[in-house]
Amino acid sequence: MRKSILLLICLTLLSGTALPDSGSRLQKVQAEAEKGNAPAQNKLGVFYEIGLGVPQDDKEALKWYRSAAEQGYAEAQFNLGEKYEEGRGVVLDKTTAKAWYKKACDNGWNCGCKKYRMLRKEGY
Repeated sequence: MRKSILLLICLTLLSGTALPDSGSRLQKVQAEAEKGNAPAQNKLGVFYEIGLGVPQDDKEALKWYRSAAEQGYAEAQFNLGEKYEEGRGVVLDKTTAKAWYKKACDNGWNCGCKKYRMLRKEGY
């Protein structure tokens, strides 16, 4: 659990996702996400996953990650893989996690490649 939180914080910083500094920032991200903007959908997912400016809600995070992931957004594919690997907001399913990590890897997200290889080694 501690490892997951640390990884999520690192990913948040690496992705350029900053703490929402005001309600207007959150509203802008929300508006862009609702228009179908994949990076904004992923950011909104991060906000819900961590509870930044919104109540923490794994299912809502999952919804936004999935929207971005289905558009081919690699970071969201990775984040969705983590949700399945750890069973947060969904039933734990390492086979599905591996599939999302593979998509993230195929789209250039190196962390996805590492997680994909790790799960493959474990037999998933």
